[in-house]
Amino acid sequence: MVLSHIFNLNPRYAVFLGLHEYDGLLPDYSISNLKSWVEKAGELKNRLGRIDTGSMGSRGKLDLLCMELLLEDGLFEITELESHATRPVGYVYQLGVTPYISKEYAPVEERIQAVNRHLANIPTFLSHAEENLNRTLAEPFVKISSMMLQGTIQELTKDASMEAAKSSYSTRDEFEKLRGVATEAINNFLTALKEKHTTNMDFAIGRAKFQKLLWASDRISDSVEEVLSLGTNDLGSNLGMLDETVKKMGAASITEAFDQVRRNHPSAESLIPDTASTLDGLESFIREKDIVSIPLDTKCKVVPTPPPMRAFASAAMNFPGPFEKADVEGHYYVTPTEDDWDDEKKEEWLRYLNYSSLKNISAHEVYPGHFVHGLHVKAFAKTKTGKTYFNYGFTEGWAHYTEEMMLEAGYGNGDPALRLVQLEDALLRDCRFIVSFKMHTQGMSLEDAKKYIMENAKLEELPAEREAIRGTFDHGYYSYTLGKLFIKKARQKYYETYPNATLRTFHDKLLSLGSAPSGMLDGLVLS
Repeated sequence: MVLSHIFNLNPRYAVFLGLHEYDGLLPDYSISNLKSWVEKAGELKNRLGRIDTGSMGSRGKLDLLCMELLLEDGLFEITELESHATRPVGYVYQLGVTPYISKEYAPVEERIQAVNRHLANIPTFLSHAEENLNRTLAEPFVKISSMMLQGTIQELTKDASMEAAKSSYSTRDEFEKLRGVATEAINNFLTALKEKHTTNMDFAIGRAKFQKLLWASDRISDSVEEVLSLGTNDLGSNLGMLDETVKKMGAASITEAFDQVRRNHPSAESLIPDTASTLDGLESFIREKDIVSIPLDTKCKVVPTPPPMRAFASAAMNFPGPFEKADVEGHYYVTPTEDDWDDEKKEEWLRYLNYSSLKNISAHEVYPGHFVHGLHVKAFAKTKTGKTYFNYGFTEGWAHYTEEMMLEAGYGNGDPALRLVQLEDALLRDCRFIVSFKMHTQGMSLEDAKKYIMENAKLEELPAEREAIRGTFDHGYYSYTLGKLFIKKARQKYYETYPNATLRTFHDKLLSLGSAPSGMLDGLVLS
């Protein structure tokens, strides 16, 4: 009952998990339905709290906690953040059709029929959005939403049309009609965002809500300031290692060291195949060094990032949903240059995605990061809750942790260029941590956040600006560093208890949890 209640508010998440009975659905975000959802969620949470856990095993107790966290997350979004009134990106995120056209989980006829149901629901869904949204919205939310809406239109015009062309004439004809209606509704919503809403820079959620977020997401009761110090300390440590790495490279300065690495990058045409070539080496290393189990033979394909996601993602992993019945491959998204970019902007982006960085990013996204985590959940999670719950800090923390861990295990044979880009990404995640806390609890401006990222993560302006904007609406992107630090803490506790344990033993134990609040990991790996 709890999970069906969660999926009713977020059917797209159910589709991501591989529950295709939710294909084509969009949530009812009418005020009356949101109110009913909140009331029922509160009742369900109270019922869970009354369950006697005395006879439960560790998995049962974790499942109960995960159900509570899923409900708390939805309640926090509606009652605390009022996302339905303040955050257009929450609506825009739901509009793309990537889940239906990117993977062959079913025959194309069935998938395009799901697309058609989805498109038919868009006008009503966006009418609720316009009714619910405040007349004044945060400028970064409108900016990112506008970019995503344009990407969605591009996806419907190109990628979805190409896939629909493989379906029957009647289904394809219906698609074209519904695409026109949906595109008109999206364009009208885009116009309304720009013309009917005033904007300001009031994007911060505030210290009190941020404190509640730490508990609701990760069961962390330490103060905002205490948790912020974890990120600040990690930044200082990584900056120190950066100086040491620059000396090992023989560079005269940090700028020169990064320039050496960034000059060696793929072309716009070779970006995708060059990224794919990194995966074989990573997988071989994991198996040779016995880093972590790879439980399934599922393949992973490198593809361009879907247009709606390019506004905020340089790379991303779409692993097979744990409920997926078909043998669906994973999709590793890498964001290409855009045709309308000038040569200078294209060069800046490709320098960012240089060959050394692509190895580090591929460790994060695929081997042994997100893709391997997803395979563990799909292969080993025994309960529906275990397959459903994904914690931001656990998921991104694991992927971020693997970047550093792989070099410690010998990947790259001590290549200082790999260490440099690993530290670059660690510094970026530290900056995400710090600017998220400071933008949302201490009044840091968007412009100051961009400058902070440029100075401390050593990013050039374009990627630094994207990172800062992301922090305004994705306030939880502190979770990369937070999760990494708590995983390292859990590893230390595990080795203290089991001094003869191997790296693989710890990693398999950690991933056997599926996902869990970061603040509880050190206890859970010992249960």
